[in-house]
Amino acid sequence: MHKWIMFTLFIIACLLGTGVLFQNISARQAEQASEAAEGPTLKFVATNYQFDQPEYTVKAGQKVKVSLLNKEGLHELDIPDLNIKLDNNNKTAEVTFDKPGTYEVHCGLPCGPGHPNMKTKLIVQ
Repeated sequence: MHKWIMFTLFIIACLLGTGVLFQNISARQAEQASEAAEGPTLKFVATNYQFDQPEYTVKAGQKVKVSLLNKEGLHELDIPDLNIKLDNNNKTAEVTFDKPGTYEVHCGLPCGPGHPNMKTKLIVQ
C-alpha cells in the first residue's frame, strides 16, 4: 500500500510540473507574439557594469522600438550622438535611425566602480 501512495504522489507531482511548464511556454509565446506585432525592437539589457551584447545592429531608415531592461543594478542608456536617453522612468522610445554609422552607447548613471567601462556600440547599417 505504501508503494501505491508514493506512486500516486509521484504522478500528481509530474502532472503539476507539466502544467506549470506549459503555462510558462504559453506565456512566452504570447509575449513573443505581441513583440512581433509591434515591429522591430532593440532591447538593451543592463547588468552590473555591462550590457548583454558587445554591439547591436539596426537598419537605417527603419522605425525601431528601443528599450532598456535593468536586469541587475540601476542604469541609464545614453546615446549622445542620437539624442537618445532611457532610464527607469522612461524605459522605451520609438526611434527612426536615419544616419548610418557606429555610435557609442554607455550608461548615463554612475552605477559603481565598473561604470566607466560600461559601454557598447550601436551599428546603423
